[in-house]
Amino acid sequence: MSKSVYSLVLNDEVVYLVDKVARLNGLSRSNMIEKILADAVSYETPEIRANNIFEEIERLIGVGSGMRYLSQPSQYMASIMSALSYRYNPAIKYSVELFPNSAHLGQLRVNLRTQNPNLIALISDFYTFYAYLEKTYYNPNAMCMFDGVKFTRLFNFPNVNVPTKTLAEKLTEYVKHFDELLNIFFSNQANERLAFALVEKRFKELKAGEIIL
Repeated sequence: MSKSVYSLVLNDEVVYLVDKVARLNGLSRSNMIEKILADAVSYETPEIRANNIFEEIERLIGVGSGMRYLSQPSQYMASIMSALSYRYNPAIKYSVELFPNSAHLGQLRVNLRTQNPNLIALISDFYTFYAYLEKTYYNPNAMCMFDGVKFTRLFNFPNVNVPTKTLAEKLTEYVKHFDELLNIFFSNQANERLAFALVEKRFKELKAGEIIL
């Protein structure tokens, strides 16, 4: 969305109050005025859309998921923490980032903090298998990148128009599904063949009829 410079003649008292509200919301004067005007004409700017998406994701994550929503490190990013079903329950971090004014919706970055070579090898196997499942049963054009303990999935815009709330639901579901499959894989490491089979079966159940991102 392009932006231009406009001149406005405003009452000083109004500007004072706008600046006060802007400080409370961590916004600049221009961004605050834009938000006020957008609300008045029922227009959803990229900033408002991102904020609405993350507010809904925070609400959904807090509903019996066992996951924890973290404060946004930036206006277009939110992070979610979970624990892996493996020995000392290492923490795994999911970062959802939205791309304003881009051909792509955004991306999911998964990061597991560990120096354990066995754990690194296992999660690399999962990433490889997950990328195969994505292209086979969900999105043939899925862009998955991974290196060691880090995994990135680039999201495209859905092929159908969906409301902001629905989009937030789909992004939340994607994270929850990924976490569920990851824990199924690690919970069944005593039988690796069974672990892969259970992940594949559950992936097909979860993605059946899903909106493609």
